[in-house]
Amino acid sequence: MEKAKLQEYFLNQLRTSKTPVTVFTTNGFQIRGIITSFDSYTVALQSENKQNILYKSAISTIVPLKPVTLS
Repeated sequence: MEKAKLQEYFLNQLRTSKTPVTVFTTNGFQIRGIITSFDSYTVALQSENKQNILYKSAISTIVPLKPVTLS
């Protein structure tokens, strides 16, 4: 699977299943929430009744609360 397709598949699985995630930013900040949408450059995250838009370039790691099937 190509990098872009894997990333899109992974994010879409998290979005459609509404799996809670912890997003680690490149400066070490953590945001917990649910991915509501994404595009080529950004990820939208609902967290504690607040909406966050994160640039993908600022994201270090996305850790789902439960495993995501990648097949």
